[in-house]
Order: sequence, then structure tokens, then C-alpha cells
Amino acid sequence: MVSVARVVVTRPIVFPDLLASRLEELGCEVVSAPAISIGPPRSFEALDNLVRAPDRFDWILFMSRNSVRGFVQRRRRYSRASPIVPTEVKVGVVGPSTEAIAKRAGMHVTACSLDHTGHSLADVVIGVEVHGAEVAVVQAEEGRSEILDRLNRCGHRATRYAAYRTRPASVPGPVITAIQTADVDVLAFASPSSVLSFAIALGGLGEVPKGVAVAAIGPTTAEACQQAGRRPDVVPDKPGAVQLADVIVAHLKGSA
Repeated sequence: MVSVARVVVTRPIVFPDLLASRLEELGCEVVSAPAISIGPPRSFEALDNLVRAPDRFDWILFMSRNSVRGFVQRRRRYSRASPIVPTEVKVGVVGPSTEAIAKRAGMHVTACSLDHTGHSLADVVIGVEVHGAEVAVVQAEEGRSEILDRLNRCGHRATRYAAYRTRPASVPGPVITAIQTADVDVLAFASPSSVLSFAIALGGLGEVPKGVAVAAIGPTTAEACQQAGRRPDVVPDKPGAVQLADVIVAHLKGSA
């Protein structure tokens, strides 16, 4: 590995950000180039119904850091009650980054998905609940439906609540130039949305020089990379921000 490897992080860096902090801890230079922007959902009606009466549910599942933020912001508009989620309601989260933000907001986290996916979080609920549990799934407006489908197939009543919406963001010109000239070492993706933004900016991921490694946080993002024209060089066995940082550095050391 070069003395200071440069890694482009394509998701917005917000505290706590386990990917950026772990990369820096391992001696990398983080080049921040958020490829998505986070905005409000087109309607808050459904989310407001949830935050006004969260105790109607047995579980509230948060699929991302931004889903926690969106829930907390709307909840505070209607109630200053503490804890922010009633103690009788179980809270589930996807991944340690989401767990950290939920705990900072004062939530008691009952379950964190074992492999950082919604599928395993659904399995936790299915494993401890009898049929008919009321489950609120808080996610992006365009979020995937697999967790809802799985819970509903198993006899529970899962409802989606949009806390935010993601949109493509323009990639800074200097970052595109740095990629094209191989002035960075790794292009790290944490979501299919960020893959799409960079694919548009570059004219396809096939345009990324071979000297720049492409890293994907998990299988869904890896599939998006392939569809955009480049098989990722680095994918952790277990999806997650820290795991992604670790395999990026291992890859760089192995190719030095």
C-alpha cells in the first residue's frame, strides 16, 4: 500500500461515520464525495401518524441512520416525552452505525441485524414474536420492500413509513478527474444509489481505470456495480462499514 492511500467515500459523512473514521484510523486519506442527497419525503402524513402514537406497534425497525434522524425530528415536533420510543415498544436497527445514532437519541435498541441487512432483522422479529405482531418499518421513501414482504408472509403486519428521500447528487469535477487519472486508490460505494450517480458522471463504471479499486459494502451494492459496468474488486464477507474499511486496506496491502 502506498504511504497514504486515498479512498473516495461516496456517501454523506455524518457523525458517527464508521466507514470514514475506520479508514482514517487505518491510515487512509478520505476523499468525501457524497453521490446522494438526503431530503424530506414527499409527504410526512404517514410518518406523523407513527410518531404521534408509536405505542400502537410491537416493533419499530430503523433501516438506516437517516431513518432514525427523520423519525426523531418528527417525533420532537409532537412530543417531548422521554424516552423517545416508549419502553414497551421494541426497537430494531440495521447495522452498528444506525444503532449508535438510535442510542444517542435515547432509544433502547432491542436488536441489531447480525449481517447488517433487513432480511436478518426480519428474522429476529420472526424468531421472537408469535403471528400478528404490529411492525413499523422506517426507511427511505424508495426503500426496498423485502423486509415488509418477509414479515407479512410470516403472519405479521408490517407497515412502511418513509422518513426521507434520497436523490442523486452531482459529483464534484475534481473528484471525477482524480478517478480518471488514477489519483485515488479506491472508489468505495455504500449504496446502489451512489453507484448510479457515479456511473452517470463517469459514463459507466467501466470507465474507472484498473488502477483504481472499486469497493462495495455488500452484495446488493456489488450487484449495482456490475450492472453499471465494473465488477467490484473488494466486497466484505459480512456487510458493514467497518468491515468494508478493513477489506479495503487489506486489498491495498495485498496489491502493494
